[in-house]
Amino acid sequence: MYPVMKDGVFWSVQGEGHLRGFQMTFVRLAGCSVNCDECDTDYSVENSVKMSPGQIADWADKVTPRQSRDRWVWITGGEPLDYDLRPLYRELRKKGFSIAVATSGKHRAITPVDWISVSYHGQEQFLQKYGSEIKLIVGLNGLDPFRFLEMFPDSETDFFYRYVQPLSVDGVEDYKSLEVCKRFIGENPNWSLSRQDHVYWGMA
Repeated sequence: MYPVMKDGVFWSVQGEGHLRGFQMTFVRLAGCSVNCDECDTDYSVENSVKMSPGQIADWADKVTPRQSRDRWVWITGGEPLDYDLRPLYRELRKKGFSIAVATSGKHRAITPVDWISVSYHGQEQFLQKYGSEIKLIVGLNGLDPFRFLEMFPDSETDFFYRYVQPLSVDGVEDYKSLEVCKRFIGENPNWSLSRQDHVYWGMA
């Protein structure tokens, strides 16, 4: 059984990173061991609904438009890799879904999944040093991308795509954060600029 946020399975569009604009069915699990000081969302398990892997897969299948050519599920949280997701993967595969997992990188992802999206949150433990993409939200928990590269040089990590994105506060990009992002990509050609476009599209 997994703790799922109330209304935590829903269809939307991915708003950031390399899969920006892709139709997605999101599964948002409760619980998070990262415990960011600046987190603005209540991920507590006490406010969740316990569901079996089959129930989650059925719910995801129900909310996904039938005409969708690409059937993606994006498993997020909280920190979804606090849990063993392999039973959930199996049930989602039965429904024909491709699977993406979002993680802070605190734990190693157990494959097979189709997309691993790492968003480092400044936590002390960082084990998931490879994946499809990494995103650094500049200013979140005081995150400095230059400092990140000092600790984890590109040569010691393996990501297909590398992004920095400015911190958004109430739907407005923080100017100082954006300026740091622009300076960072100017000095590091392996990295690109991203943003939380779903905020401006008015989508969850």
